[in-house]
Amino acid sequence: MKSRIVSVVTLVIVMAIAGLCSADVVEDTLNGAKKQGKFVMLEIGSVGCIPCDKMKPVMEKLRMDYKDKLEVLFIDVKKDRENPRRFGVTMIPTQVFLDKEGKEFHRHIGYYAFEEIAPVLKKAGL
Repeated sequence: MKSRIVSVVTLVIVMAIAGLCSADVVEDTLNGAKKQGKFVMLEIGSVGCIPCDKMKPVMEKLRMDYKDKLEVLFIDVKKDRENPRRFGVTMIPTQVFLDKEGKEFHRHIGYYAFEEIAPVLKKAGL
């Protein structure tokens, strides 16, 4: 079971980096994170959007620094229109942070530096 979860998470990370997350992949990731007691950061943007592209290294640092506690998922608004609507996103990039229960606890619009995100995660218990 554990190797299956690792395989799914690895696939999601690869797809997220490539900007290929579908609504089903997002839902599977959210459900998996909830079952594992992980927080989630949704980076909702678009490939080619300059502030969105600047978030890539931030997302990678978050993945590395919080690898057992935080799922980081990129949702490309050009490929997935359902989830941005679901989370009420009207501008990109938008970062939506979900707690272990899947409830939103923080939101930010625009480029968001790692140094600004870390205190938010610490306050939330990470």
